[in-house]
Amino acid sequence: MEVNYPLRVIKKMMVKNIKLFFSIFLSVIFLSHANAVCKKDGGKLYTSGAAAAPVQDVGDAFGDSCNDVPDVYQIGFYRMSMCSENPDPVGAANPDFSSCQDMLADTGALTTVEISGTSESTLSVPEFTIAPGSYGYMVARLSAKLGIKHAFEATAKVVSNSAPSVTRAAGSYCWTVNNFITGVDNTPDIVTSFGTTKNADVLDHSNFACSDTASDMTKAEFTYEIVYVNDNGGCVSFKPNGDRETFPGNVGNGIATSRMMQNATTSALNCANSSSILWTVALDTPHIVTTESNFQMNFKTTDAISIDFDNGAVGKPGIRKAGANPIQANLTVSEPSAPE
Repeated sequence: MEVNYPLRVIKKMMVKNIKLFFSIFLSVIFLSHANAVCKKDGGKLYTSGAAAAPVQDVGDAFGDSCNDVPDVYQIGFYRMSMCSENPDPVGAANPDFSSCQDMLADTGALTTVEISGTSESTLSVPEFTIAPGSYGYMVARLSAKLGIKHAFEATAKVVSNSAPSVTRAAGSYCWTVNNFITGVDNTPDIVTSFGTTKNADVLDHSNFACSDTASDMTKAEFTYEIVYVNDNGGCVSFKPNGDRETFPGNVGNGIATSRMMQNATTSALNCANSSSILWTVALDTPHIVTTESNFQMNFKTTDAISIDFDNGAVGKPGIRKAGANPIQANLTVSEPSAPE
C-alpha cells in the first residue's frame, strides 16, 4: 500500500505577500536496491523460510532481504531550488546554480527532517522568493548521511550479533542500534567525514538487536548509512566528476542525475570526501510559476528501509543491517481557483 506523507510549511511570498504551501522535493535513487516488499503475517515480519533466505516478498519468493516502511527516516538538506537551466550539464566539472531560484538557500547549514510513519512532518525554512517564470529543473543538495530508526516483530526468532561473531540470544522482537555506520555499497573501512564505514556481512556484525521482550523495541536508535558513490561498481569505479550519473528511465517526474559533492560548489574526488549528494531532475513538464503560485509536496517512504539478513545463516535467521533506500516525492505547482 502506498501512502503519501505531505510535508507542509506555510510561508509568505515576498513578492506579493501571498501564502504558499512549501515543501521539499526529492526522488533519490542512489544505488539500485532491487529487494521486494516484505511479506507480513498478522503484522509480523515473515521470517519462517530457510535460515539463509528467511523473508518472503508479496510474490511468495524467499530471499535474504526485503523492503518496508521505516518507523522514522532522517535526512538533512543544504539546498532546495528550481532552475530554468540545467545546473549539472554533461561535461561540467562542477555545478552552476546561476539560473536557480532557492526555496532553501545553501548556506552550509544543515536542515534536518524526520519522516515518521504515516504522520506529517514540519520543516521550518526562511522566507523565500521564486521569481515568475518557467522552471524545467529541480535540484537539491542533501547530506550523504541517512538515518533509519525501526523495530519489528518477526514470525520466527531472529539472531543478531552485538559485536563481530558475538551472538545475542535469538528473539522475535528486533530494533535498530547505533553501533557502526555502513556504506551504500558495503565497502568497509571508507574513512568519511561522518566516520569509518563497516561491512556488516564481512564483520559478521549487526546494527539490529533482538530479544523476546516486546518492550525492548522502544530502545530503537537511529542507525546510519553513508551514500558516497553512484556507480554500481562501487568506490573502485568512482569517476572524477563527482561520480556523476544520469539514471536510466523516468523517476516519476523526469530524468534524474546524481553527483557526489564535497561542499556546496565542488565535486567529490572519491568516496572518502563525498559529504553530500547533488540531485537534479530534468522535469518532463516545466513548472510555470506566477506570483499567485502555490507549492505542495507529497512524500512517500514506501520501501525506504531494506531489512538485510545473512545469506549464509544456518539454524535461525541472522539479521545484518538496516539499509537506507530512497524516499520519493512529487512537487505540485498550482494556481489558486478563481472566485465564483
